[in-house]
Amino acid sequence: MNIVVVNAYVRGNAGDAALLSVCLRHIREAFPGARVEVAGMEDATVHPSFEGAANLGSIRRYVADGEVSRLRRIVRRLAAAQIAVAYLVLPVFTRSLLLRLLPAEARREAAAVLDADLVVSMGGGYLLARPGLDGYQNIFFVLLPVLLAQLTATPVVFAPQSFGPFPARSQRWLVRRTLHRAALVLAREDVSVNELRDCGLPERQIRRAVDAGFAFAPSPSTDWRALLGLDREQPLVGVTARRWLDRAGQDRYERALAETIDTIQADGVRVVLIPQVSTDYLGDDDRIVESRIAAHCTSVPLRVDDRVDYREIKSLYDECTFLIGTRFHSVIFSLTGGVPCIAIEYEHKTRGIMADLGLAEWVLPIAEVTYARLMERVTALQAGEEEYRAVLQQRVPAYVGDAERFPDLLRTAVAAGREVVEAGAAT
Repeated sequence: MNIVVVNAYVRGNAGDAALLSVCLRHIREAFPGARVEVAGMEDATVHPSFEGAANLGSIRRYVADGEVSRLRRIVRRLAAAQIAVAYLVLPVFTRSLLLRLLPAEARREAAAVLDADLVVSMGGGYLLARPGLDGYQNIFFVLLPVLLAQLTATPVVFAPQSFGPFPARSQRWLVRRTLHRAALVLAREDVSVNELRDCGLPERQIRRAVDAGFAFAPSPSTDWRALLGLDREQPLVGVTARRWLDRAGQDRYERALAETIDTIQADGVRVVLIPQVSTDYLGDDDRIVESRIAAHCTSVPLRVDDRVDYREIKSLYDECTFLIGTRFHSVIFSLTGGVPCIAIEYEHKTRGIMADLGLAEWVLPIAEVTYARLMERVTALQAGEEEYRAVLQQRVPAYVGDAERFPDLLRTAVAAGREVVEAGAAT
């Protein structure tokens, strides 16, 4: 059995790496002995595999390659889009020629998808669009491997993920047309369910599920307290931050975090800035933001300056008394370790999943972060820490159990998938 996981990201993003790790584990549990390949945003010449699965690269990576000039990226997008559209709409006898016109990396993903018995679009938050041409490009290249798989009636499963927003009618039409023929569509929060309903997707095809990050439980091997120079009794608070706002808004957010860190550390607690994402891809490196935050502090916080393996960073959150987390998978990593969190929201996945857990009061929108609001939540958390931990003990195990159901859902989807695909293609 050949299985291709599409729309993977990069291992420098610990959250997305965890999602891919869990996805591969679940696929192998569902189909022992299957050949599993990954098509994602990592250069296959640099990272030829991920946890034993061959890395193919992808059409999406090829057209967005940050190592080439902007002009070359534009040319690549135009050429790849034209060939792909022609492949999708022209007669079957033209397809082998069109496939040969693709560059090697793009052809490798397309060929693997066309030969697959199952395609899994991995979990995350990438099927969305913002106003403008970039929004259309993102949706097209995200859905392209799915559209290719559907040409051969191959079952496609959308692993638990967020969907939307889709501001344009044509974007919603393409999402409905593509997902309508999927064997299984899993949305990880109610906001995404509503986005899919707005696209016109039938209720029978939308299923609520749980973010796979809740099933990520690697065995720790790093003694973080020794590395940070802390004894076992020293209270430790984690902070994750990211680039997201315009310059003025970003500066306000960073200074609010710095002032909050100073206040926390004034009581003898140590704070560590944790880079959940440390990748050169798109310049998305939390260490850059966190260095500015540290520079604003009057009492220097601890920092993790090295790139840390996604499996090892999880154990650092387990050492914390509580977390102020912007990167949402840093929040998930902490919650599964029984660590209370204040979550700073930048996309709807944050509020949706926290609300599911009964923790909506601990969410602050990133554009509304101030020192006063953060400290109000910190003070409330410190006063109600035992109650918060009790909520986690009550709710998180069931959430983890739901996340671990994915292998069963995969087996069911494959068994019924071809019928779903063929029925959808006829409508």
